[in-house]
Amino acid sequence: MTILYIILLILIILGGLYAIFSLVCVLGFFANPGPCKNHCLNNLKFPGVSILKPLKGLDPWCAENIASFCNQDYPCHEVLFGFRDPDDPAIPIVRAVADLSPCDTHLVVSSLGTGTNQKVLNLKALAEKAYYSMLALSDSDMVVDRYYLKHIVAEFLSNDKTGIVTSLYKISSPTSLGSALESLTIAVDFIPSVLVARCLEGVTFGLGASILISKDALKEIGGFDAIADHLADDYQIGFRLSRKGYKNIISRYVIENRVGPMGITNYLGHQLRWARTYRTSRPLGFLGYGITHIFIFSLLFFCVKPTVASALIIGLVLGLRYLLAIVIYRKVIKTRGWLKSLFLLPFKDIFSFFIWLWSFIGSRVSWKGTSYRVIAGGRMIKV
Repeated sequence: MTILYIILLILIILGGLYAIFSLVCVLGFFANPGPCKNHCLNNLKFPGVSILKPLKGLDPWCAENIASFCNQDYPCHEVLFGFRDPDDPAIPIVRAVADLSPCDTHLVVSSLGTGTNQKVLNLKALAEKAYYSMLALSDSDMVVDRYYLKHIVAEFLSNDKTGIVTSLYKISSPTSLGSALESLTIAVDFIPSVLVARCLEGVTFGLGASILISKDALKEIGGFDAIADHLADDYQIGFRLSRKGYKNIISRYVIENRVGPMGITNYLGHQLRWARTYRTSRPLGFLGYGITHIFIFSLLFFCVKPTVASALIIGLVLGLRYLLAIVIYRKVIKTRGWLKSLFLLPFKDIFSFFIWLWSFIGSRVSWKGTSYRVIAGGRMIKV
């Protein structure tokens, strides 16, 4: 018991230091507005951009989501919508949105290409049809305001050797218990971990919510063919560019994720997929990520030695977690209704710990209704 007591105490101290450091990273990141003040945006010469939207099936608010990328306050852009299945139920919705779009739109249906990752094959077909030299890749369940393109392009132009500009994301208005847990996980786990990684090692990854990249840079890393068998295609794009000497940038523009009414099972499945992807792509980093589960460590510490001091440790740990949540709320979420889900934070932390453990047992994930096995290096094999 003494050894367990010491181990748990060390984990709590390390996790507490991580929590404080992540808070500093979050505050530091959002204290700097970057190069995108309004007067700067008005004076830039913006290049043409092709927005690539790979789609499969009907997402909640599908029409509103894709319309937001068409209605950009941007001098010259096009939107390309890609499908692998000619009978996809989202195609009629895309056609209706495209008919009302103020910008050029194109519908691309292609089942060609070799690789396991169907999204990447979809992106490859879209990139081949793209007219402009800049490509903005974005997941289908994201929604943006009309200044999204101007913002991320201005950040891209702020450096001579930019690889990608990639965006954090949030769920501001969860509509179910599962989506509330997903929103909390993104807010208090995902966003801080990304910003901690940025501080410690630089941005050696991409985030699928939004990636702005040039065709030349994409070609330099082998194009989409090079990552067609990887589950974490977004991570691979950023990782390969960083190894080529490019500077990747995390945008101050945080995208809204529209997940709809997610169930608990869907939440657990999505988090398990993310965890196993993270584990195979960055095994040492994922193992070290275990120290972030300080709430569960404080509970175990209390069970090993139930004293007033150990109860106070639980209180301090929860205080740190809620302080981080409030900072994320003020800097990122900014939707008052989100605060109603904060009571779920301790339960989310318990779920997260067991998902982290569970991710080490097996390698199967489910994505868009298909099962895969993730192997070394983040590659996947269809089951």
